[in-house]
Amino acid sequence: MTDRSSTLPEKAAMNLGAVRSICGETSGTYADRRHFLAKMVAATGASLAWPLNSSADPPSLLPPGSSANPEDESYWSKVRAQFAFEPNLIYLNNASLGVPPRSATGVVAEGYRRLAANPAAAKLELADYLAGTLRPAVARLLGADTDEIALTRGASESLYLIANGLDLALGDEVLMTSQEHPAGLTPWQIRAERTGVVVRQVPIPSPFVDEHEVVRLIERAFTSKTKVLLFCHVTRGGLRYPVKTLCDLARQRGVLSAVDGAQAVGVLPVDVHALGCDLYANSLHKWSLAPAGNGVLYVRKEIQRRFRSLFSSAGADAIHYEPIGTSPLPLRLAAGSALKFIAQIGVPNIEARAWMLSDTLMSKLAGVPRLKLISPSSRETRSPAITLFEIEGVDAVEAQALIQKKYRITVDEHTRDGHNALRVSTHFYNTRREINQLITALHQLVGSGQSKRSAG
Repeated sequence: MTDRSSTLPEKAAMNLGAVRSICGETSGTYADRRHFLAKMVAATGASLAWPLNSSADPPSLLPPGSSANPEDESYWSKVRAQFAFEPNLIYLNNASLGVPPRSATGVVAEGYRRLAANPAAAKLELADYLAGTLRPAVARLLGADTDEIALTRGASESLYLIANGLDLALGDEVLMTSQEHPAGLTPWQIRAERTGVVVRQVPIPSPFVDEHEVVRLIERAFTSKTKVLLFCHVTRGGLRYPVKTLCDLARQRGVLSAVDGAQAVGVLPVDVHALGCDLYANSLHKWSLAPAGNGVLYVRKEIQRRFRSLFSSAGADAIHYEPIGTSPLPLRLAAGSALKFIAQIGVPNIEARAWMLSDTLMSKLAGVPRLKLISPSSRETRSPAITLFEIEGVDAVEAQALIQKKYRITVDEHTRDGHNALRVSTHFYNTRREINQLITALHQLVGSGQSKRSAG
C-alpha cells in the first residue's frame, strides 16, 4: 500500500484557497464544515488508500453474480473459514449480534494504526472513504440513493432520530404494533410524555395467520389523527410483515411510514424504493456483519424537508441527520469491508442458505418431545433465519443459560408477545452439523427434566 500520509496535509494546505472558492464561504454549521472537508479532500486529489485494497481485503470466494448451492458445504466451509469463532463454540444468536469476518476486524486494527501514525492525513482519507465508498455501498444494499443515507451507531439510534425528527402537534397519533422492539417504542413514549403526542399500539397475534390479518388490523386502527405508522420489517421473534402493503396504506392516508429493518438487511434482499417507506432504520452489525457501532438511517428524498435534523439547521441531503462529533472512523471503514464481503457472496445466496438452514432446523425440532414451534410454516410470514419455539415445562431464560454453559451453544430467549420461548437465529456460516448438535442438546434437556418451571 502506498503511503501518502506525508504529502496529503501539504496538498490540502496548497489547495486551500482553491477549495474555498469551490465551497464558498461556510456558515460555520457542523454540516457545512463536513461538506467543506469532503470537498477539500476531493480538491486535494485524495483517494482511498485504505486496507480494502490490501491484504485485509475479503477474499474472493465466488465470481460476482454467481449462484451458490445452499447445500454445498465445500463452498460454505470456505466462507466459514473467514470467521474467527472459538473452537467448539456454536453461535446461533445472530439476530442479536452478527460476527464480523476476519477481514473486517483486521480493517478496524489498521484504521486505528493509521489514525495513530498520522491523525490529520487519516481523517482526510476517511472523509473521502465515507463519502465515496461507504455511503454508496450502504445505498446499494438498501436500494436507496446515496443522498438518502445517514450513518448512525445502529438501528436504535436511527429509531431515536425518527421519533424526534417529525413535527407533530398535541394529540397527533403515532401508530405501531404490539411487537415493536423497545428501541422503537421507548423514544416515542418519551416524546409522548414530553410533548403530548399519542402512541397507539395495535395488538398483533404471535404468530399471525397471514399478512392479510396484519393489514386488516392495522388498517382498522388508522384515525384522522394518525400521522406516523411504525412497524418492523421482521420482528425480533422472526415474524415478517407485509412492508409494501402497509407503506401503501399509510401513503394513501397521508401518513408517514417508518420501518425498523434491524432483522432484515443482510439476510433478505431489501429495496426501500420498491417498498415505498419514508424512513428505514437498520443495524449493520447484525446480519450485515459490520462491527458493533454501525447503523444506517434512510430518509426518502421527498420527505427530507419535512424531517428535521437534531444536529444541523441546514443540509441538502441525509448526511445532515448524522450525529455530530467524531465518529468511530475505523469502525466505519470496517463496515465497508463487511459490506464488500456480503456483496461478494451475494444476498440472494445468503437468503437461500438461510432458508435451507432454518427449514432443516424446523424439521428436526418437530421430533423433540413437548416442543411447540411458534414460527409459522409459510415463508411469506417468517424470517429465513429466525426460529422460535417453546418447550412445555421448560423455562426459556433458564434453558438459554444452561444450553450455553453445558453445551457451548449460544441461543436467545424470547419471553415476550405471550411466549416463553427460545430463539435460534442461523446465518450463512452456520452448519447442519451445528443444528444437529443443538437438537441433541434439546433432547437431553427435555429427557433430563432440567430447567423445569416451578409449579405455581
